[in-house]
Amino acid sequence: MNKILRVKLQRLILLSFIVFIVVSCVFNSSKPNGETISERITFGERSLANPEDVRPERERGINSIANRNYDQAFRTLDNYLESKTNDPEARIFLNNLEVEKNNKPYHVIAVSMPISSNLNNSLEILRGVAHAQSDWNFSRSDAEGMLKVAIADDGDNDPNNGTKIAEEVATELAKRKEILGVVGHYSSDTSLATAKIYKDYQLVSISPVSTSVELINYSPYFFRTVPNDRAAAEALAKYAQTQFNSVKAVVFYNSDSNYSRSLSQEFSSELGRRNIILREDPDCDLSTWSKNPEDWPGKATKVLNRAKDSANVLMLAPSSDYLEQALEIVRVNQGNLPVLGGDAVYSEKTLEKGGDSAVEMVVAIAWDIEANETGSDFPKRSYRLWGTSSVNWRTITAYDATQALVKAIDAQAQPTREGVREELSSGFSTPGAFKAVKFSDTGDYDGDIQLVEVVKIGNGYDFVPLPDS
Repeated sequence: MNKILRVKLQRLILLSFIVFIVVSCVFNSSKPNGETISERITFGERSLANPEDVRPERERGINSIANRNYDQAFRTLDNYLESKTNDPEARIFLNNLEVEKNNKPYHVIAVSMPISSNLNNSLEILRGVAHAQSDWNFSRSDAEGMLKVAIADDGDNDPNNGTKIAEEVATELAKRKEILGVVGHYSSDTSLATAKIYKDYQLVSISPVSTSVELINYSPYFFRTVPNDRAAAEALAKYAQTQFNSVKAVVFYNSDSNYSRSLSQEFSSELGRRNIILREDPDCDLSTWSKNPEDWPGKATKVLNRAKDSANVLMLAPSSDYLEQALEIVRVNQGNLPVLGGDAVYSEKTLEKGGDSAVEMVVAIAWDIEANETGSDFPKRSYRLWGTSSVNWRTITAYDATQALVKAIDAQAQPTREGVREELSSGFSTPGAFKAVKFSDTGDYDGDIQLVEVVKIGNGYDFVPLPDS
């Protein structure tokens, strides 16, 4: 072989190696710790939502699933859940094992949430899915058509990767032909990004959380069981107008979130329709604040000092990523001006960090279990399953989303993805946690907003429904 041919061959080998590396990176997109996209999805063979106090029984049960020792896994997880009832991931794994034991044809759906970046809110949603799965499988015991659930960690709107990981997770779910529907996703940004993928694969997704108005009529395969931001903005603006004289409002938001922009814009528009004055300040965009928490008290103080002479109501419309900054506004305000908030503010963190400063804050959410107990046995069933009937709105909307999917699947003799879409789009109605789940022609949820207020109860704080809201 002459020198020229040898050089060309070496270059060809080097080029082939580079292509191999690039292709490997593309098809094995991963978490920072090296896990592949497929490892972000589980039926029980791995845990994505480990509790802080991981018990040996839980680990043994999951290891038994990974080793296909299903009988041992069932006994171990069943025993674990007797003492640790409030673990929705383990409950879904146990339900999946029961499906396998039944040894009859079953249906598969997925739930995709930002488990690694927003564990607490993801667990709330998993509780709703697990509850609906438990109810359905109990009703189908020893029969065909039980429900198996895949849990996915989509990373949501990751600060380093945006929606890239969520899109890759959605693609992986969509390629698995046995999956007939998805409960998800969490943020509006992620739902917007993944809806295009699901449309290409004719796979329905029902979000229990995404509220952006941009999602209205966005895709024929996208539905949601939560009212959109227009409804929340209308409820909050109406409340402000009836409660306060000569309302002048200032809105805090973060412009890098579709949800936050949507809610703040809808609230501003609703104020305009009611001839209410909106005070604007560039520092109200929380995404422009320093990333250093030590700078936040000074920033909040400056903004509130400018606002106090021209505004008498504060509106918080942050995404979950900026809740800490919004709570700094609450802390510095010290209850001097009344505060309103969007559903991202409905969080244990608000109660813990807001404390006395958050008392009387009014927040718009989809549901409150205390306001809707009459006529439903959902609270009793929640207590039997989780050891508490105090589940929040995300659990309820996730339950309704799962109910909608399983009913749309069950209505078909030979279920298909397209059939699920057709069922949901054709005057669909099914019992939910408290009332019938219905969708408008645009796939939006047909339901009302509930206003809740932060109150002090004993040594703690809680969200309590406002009457007649």
